[in-house]
Amino acid sequence: MNVSVITGSRADYGLLEWPMKVLRDDPFFAVAEVRIWDHTPAQALQAVGDYLNDAQPDCILVLGDRFEIMAAAMAAHLRRIPIAHIGGGDVTEGSYDDAMRDCSSRMAAIHFVTNNEAIGRLDDIGIWKDVHLVGNPGIDYIRNAPWQREPQHTEPYVVVSYQAETIGCTVDLEAVNAAFAGRKAIWIKPNPDAGNDKIWALNSFSHAEFLNLLVYCEEFIGNSSAMLYEAPELGVKCTMIGKRQKGRVMPWGDGKASERIRDILKAHG
Repeated sequence: MNVSVITGSRADYGLLEWPMKVLRDDPFFAVAEVRIWDHTPAQALQAVGDYLNDAQPDCILVLGDRFEIMAAAMAAHLRRIPIAHIGGGDVTEGSYDDAMRDCSSRMAAIHFVTNNEAIGRLDDIGIWKDVHLVGNPGIDYIRNAPWQREPQHTEPYVVVSYQAETIGCTVDLEAVNAAFAGRKAIWIKPNPDAGNDKIWALNSFSHAEFLNLLVYCEEFIGNSSAMLYEAPELGVKCTMIGKRQKGRVMPWGDGKASERIRDILKAHG
C-alpha cells in the first residue's frame, strides 16, 4: 500500500514522526513523506496536486487543522485519492483552524481521533463512518524513540511558544512577558499565521530538540497545542496564555496510537 504522509509544519511533522516510522517498518507499506512547509494555501494546493499527479498514492495521511493541510486534502479530494485524517473533531476556539479542520474531515475517508469528545463532534457534523479512536500519536515518539534527554543549558530557563489568536489576530505579548517575568526565555519561532509577524522569535528546533528543551525547562509558556499533546506526558508545568486553544480536549494516549493507525490502514488496503 502506497501512503503519502503530507506535513505542513514542524508541529504536525512532530506528531507524525513515529507513525511514519511504524508504517515504514511494515513491508506492507511504501511510505513517502511530502513537506509543504512555509507554503501559502495556493502554493500548497499546487505543490500537492503536482505531486499526486505523478505519485498516485493509494491514500494520503495528514494531521490537524492548518491551511496547508486543508489545501493538501483538497488536492487529494479532487483527484479521488482517499484521505486518512488525524485529529478531526478537535476544537480551538481562539483560532480559525476549526473551520479548516472540519473541511479536512469532510473530505477524509478515514478518521483517526484522539479523544472521545472528538467522536461526538464529528457525529454532530454528519461524520460517523470509519471513525476510530487511536489516541495521541505525540506520546508514541516520547515513549518509544531514543531521543536525547540531556540538559543543553547550564542555567534555568523557560520555553515560550506563542502564536497569534487568529480569530481577531490578538497578540498579547504583555501577558507572555509577565508570565516569564525576567527569567531566561527560549522562544520558539511561530508558524506563518496572520498576526505572527508581531512575534519576534527565530529559534526553530527539530522535534527531538524541542522535547529535550521541554524536559528540562522550568515552565512552558504560551498557547501551543504541545501543552496538551506532549507536555503532560513529560510532566512539564504549563502556563496557557489567552484563548487560542480554548475548547481543545487533552488527548488520550498510551504510546500505541501509531500501531492502531497502521493496523486500520492495513485493513483498508
